[in-house]
Amino acid sequence: MTKVTLNIPDNELGFFMKLIEKFNYETVENEFLISDEMKSILDERRVSSKKEDFVSWEEAKKKIRLKS
Repeated sequence: MTKVTLNIPDNELGFFMKLIEKFNYETVENEFLISDEMKSILDERRVSSKKEDFVSWEEAKKKIRLKS
């Protein structure tokens, strides 16, 4: 069996779903668990964050260095 992963823009999802209704497909959702401690940390960060400290995703990607 071959599996294909597609990234579909939200505004095109309805069209795509109608297109593939005739095919046998399986919807897969990424599922992950997060502890109450992690939720608390994220909530605290949301409350204490400042808009001027944010960087765009494009800028952040440039700063990421992968370790080999």
